[in-house]
Amino acid sequence: MRWWRTRPHGAGRPGAAVAALSLLAVVSLAGCSGSADEAADPRETPQPSAVGRTSSDRTCPQLDRAQPRDDGLPDLELPCLEDGPAVNLADLRGTPTVLNVWAAWCTNCDREMPLFADAMDRAGEQVRFFGVHYKATRDQGLASEDDFGVPFPSAHDGDGDLTVARLGAYAPPQTFFVAADGKVVGRKVGEITSQDELDGLVEKYLGVQL
Repeated sequence: MRWWRTRPHGAGRPGAAVAALSLLAVVSLAGCSGSADEAADPRETPQPSAVGRTSSDRTCPQLDRAQPRDDGLPDLELPCLEDGPAVNLADLRGTPTVLNVWAAWCTNCDREMPLFADAMDRAGEQVRFFGVHYKATRDQGLASEDDFGVPFPSAHDGDGDLTVARLGAYAPPQTFFVAADGKVVGRKVGEITSQDELDGLVEKYLGVQL
């Protein structure tokens, strides 16, 4: 049993508008259902493609600086969860990118990871996969990387306030699809539930057939 399933409380967000609160309510319904009182429902044995990932597979890349764009990922620099340099999300350019926002206590996130691992194996260099881990400590995130079989490198935002404020990701999991030129072309709020669904989203938004 994972001992950190209680969702940590982030710092308050002052001055939240009524519209933002309405969005929070809607997104939370679609987000992660993990909690301390919930019976554990993870896969005890990950699918083969999720097994055998090491910390070297999750080292954050050194990215060239890019000019932020209004319709792209925010100009937000976060430290790497594993080894590697800090990553500015606006610099995720040059390769079509799948950006997954996840948390250590999120059972829905756990269920998604074998799907991402399988897609990564088939995508090769055609698509970059990257994550943002938030609303939990770094140690909890590192433990869940192995537990969940997280296949990609992740940035880390402990209390989650920056990710919520700048990316608008109120509840995990959420997945953003970013074109090679940096434009956010698609977004999935909530769990991706099948390989066909993930493959379809990659093809629809990024033009890559896996």
